[in-house]
Amino acid sequence: MDFGFLFWLFLIGLIVAALQDLKRREVDDWLNLFLIVASFSFIFLRAIFESNGILVYQLGFAVAIMFALMNLFYYGHVFAGGDAKLLFAMTALFIGVSFIETLINIGTYTLFLMFAGSIYGLLYSLGLYFANFKKVNAGIKKRLGGGILLSFVIGTVLLAGSFFNIYFLILGVFAFLFPLLYIFAKGLENISMIKTIKGEDLREGDWLFEDVTVNGKTILANWDGVSRNEMKIMKNLKQVKIKEGIPFIPAFLLAFFFYVFFKDFFLSFFIGAV
Repeated sequence: MDFGFLFWLFLIGLIVAALQDLKRREVDDWLNLFLIVASFSFIFLRAIFESNGILVYQLGFAVAIMFALMNLFYYGHVFAGGDAKLLFAMTALFIGVSFIETLINIGTYTLFLMFAGSIYGLLYSLGLYFANFKKVNAGIKKRLGGGILLSFVIGTVLLAGSFFNIYFLILGVFAFLFPLLYIFAKGLENISMIKTIKGEDLREGDWLFEDVTVNGKTILANWDGVSRNEMKIMKNLKQVKIKEGIPFIPAFLLAFFFYVFFKDFFLSFFIGAV
């Protein structure tokens, strides 16, 4: 038995998850459950055949860390439910020969995931922007106003202060860029990520664009998405606006390749730099 099994298991699983996310903006629970059962079973079988009980302890340690990380990302509104569950389903991949190595493996993949997510998110957003160039620009122009002028004035004052303290340079650049990035993001969201569907086409976990009132009952647009009971209430509505997020699972797949092929190089470089 070899840990190469886990490579192929998670490679295929992440490809399937990425295709699901790109097509339906969700990852099926059965896929996450399959990855957990298959990978955990492999670890237990290896521990039995090799009489290596430390693998079970390492798995328990990794489960505790990944469970905490999953909840941190979900309740911190970094990941949606399917993304957080998939991250937890990858737990067995990070088991090392010691608790420290296991922790380092988890931290390394998390860093790769944040890096891959940033690059992927930027490229995906630019793709949406160029695909809806005129509409997004029109939406951006509507949002330009006094707030932008005020931020430019504040940014200019802060940049002038950089002659006295370098920290004013950072604040000045932030004052210039943040309002522009916010307006760009909102313009992109309103044009490219808002979709109108029938109530009967709602799926559990869909994000409402705005609160919906049906027969005096208000259903809130929140991070948890639409529940099954709320779907039943809105079933007969002719139009419901939902917000589609960027499909993030391809970033998991990209980070997986970084982790498998560049982890040792990254760690040796980091340790050497320290």
